Amino acid sequence: MTNFETYYLTKFRQDINQFFSTIPDQSKFHEDNQNKQTLSIQYERLTREFDHLNFLSADDKANFGVALFFTVLVDEVCYTHFNSNYETFRRLTLYPKFIGNCLSWCHYHLHPRDIFNAMNQTQIKSQDNTSFNRLDFYDKFNEAIPIMKTEILNFFKQYLSDVDEQQFWKKCKIEFPYIINNEKTDE
Repeated sequence: MTNFETYYLTKFRQDINQFFSTIPDQSKFHEDNQNKQTLSIQYERLTREFDHLNFLSADDKANFGVALFFTVLVDEVCYTHFNSNYETFRRLTLYPKFIGNCLSWCHYHLHPRDIFNAMNQTQIKSQDNTSFNRLDFYDKFNEAIPIMKTEILNFFKQYLSDVDEQQFWKKCKIEFPYIINNEKTDE
């Protein structure tokens, strides 16, 4: 079993690149099909129906989901609450956008907690009647918090020092999908 920090620092970048390599251009560049500079992840691409994550073990899928949650969260928090710094942030990170499916909600950015729902979604009726084990993100999420807090705070100290990194972290924590036991909510 790979701990989150090891996964995030050594495998996540490789895994997200492999994930995107399986997705057709019209989906992965859905919001930027002209320039192909901004990657998009449509909700359905994380579901078992599309099998884009089949190359990962169950443990790595949980790590991937949590790492992707924080990646999308940080991008959305910066855009929403620190918009005057967003263009610089975007150029530095090139983080993907998490959007809905076509035809109805492909132009909407989804909350990153929906990553966990998508990764645990099954088809209503399975062709071969097989079952699957739902991924449990809770423990990985708790494990990731101090690591991601350090990563985020250090990023803003180093690259966007005019952003108050503690305020940024507070905005991130408000969006956590789980009640966290190891960190006070008022910090």
